[in-house]
Amino acid sequence: MAYLNDGLKGKRVLVTGATGFIGGRLAQRLAAEEGAIVTGLGRNLAKVPFLAEAGVTLQPADLRDEAALHTAVTGQDLIFHAAAWMGGGRIKEDLAEAMALNVTAVQTLIRLAREAGVQRVITVSSIAAYGRPDKLEIDEKTPLDTTQADVYGRTKALGDMQAREVGTALGQEVVVVRPALVYGPRSAAWTVSLVKLIQSGAPVLFGDGSGHAWPVYIDNLINGMLLTAVQPSAAGEAFNFCDTAVPWQTFMGYYGQMCGKQPRHLPLWAARLLAGTNSLFKLGLPLNQERLKFLTRRSVYPIYKAETLLGYQARVSLDEGMARTAVWLRENGLVKQRQ
Repeated sequence: MAYLNDGLKGKRVLVTGATGFIGGRLAQRLAAEEGAIVTGLGRNLAKVPFLAEAGVTLQPADLRDEAALHTAVTGQDLIFHAAAWMGGGRIKEDLAEAMALNVTAVQTLIRLAREAGVQRVITVSSIAAYGRPDKLEIDEKTPLDTTQADVYGRTKALGDMQAREVGTALGQEVVVVRPALVYGPRSAAWTVSLVKLIQSGAPVLFGDGSGHAWPVYIDNLINGMLLTAVQPSAAGEAFNFCDTAVPWQTFMGYYGQMCGKQPRHLPLWAARLLAGTNSLFKLGLPLNQERLKFLTRRSVYPIYKAETLLGYQARVSLDEGMARTAVWLRENGLVKQRQ
């Protein structure tokens, strides 16, 4: 059933990053539910057979190949740019690749879109672009942190800014979406990896677990992205997408129930000691001081702007989203079937 009531039916839509989590679900729904004529770009096309079944035309492409992008962009009505560098390192090689994929590719796509007469480009940023500001409400007016140490967050911030600046300079309609922690079926970062950590017995909660998580269920995000493609008021704007903030203990508790295992806590003093030692001796551990701050703060990412300008509402509750996620995890053998 179409979410937009034929608002995108027959439209030619290009989705970059179609082999990824967000891009894959977006391309699937655009083709199977919205009636769009969808071309999906990605690298490992074999891992998304469901897209071909949905009617998506798949093409291999490297975002650093301008000639290939030019061919893909030509004839499209809309572009959703969901491809990104997702690593988390700080070494020079990581930064170079992150800049190429998260910044330069954004600039190139928007320029090519303008030349090809594309109506609108919707590019996926992240709440990571804000960095770690010391404030309760982090809305779309909050300055982006283009100097933060985290390579992903820094390049997402730069790409976010460039998208709107280049779009304005060229007269190309651009919309930026800033998702929070996107979970659900096929989510590697905020579903599968967390389940595996809990199953391994590794600590996933620090202190009392009362710091805020900011989940957004994948189909809630896709609904928001679809609205940004058709609402005239969205042009030139950026939008947060986040469901209700919940304590990490609550969020991890859902996965613990699926695994039949209590999520493990690490006392805050021990976590701080470990993070400090990691930074001092450059041990390369996944827990550092920035990540600890991320896991213990209580900020919120309001979505008033999306609700007001787009008419957006999160239709899938956390309970329902986690129930759907549990079904997918069981079907794929990632958690045990219920007896």
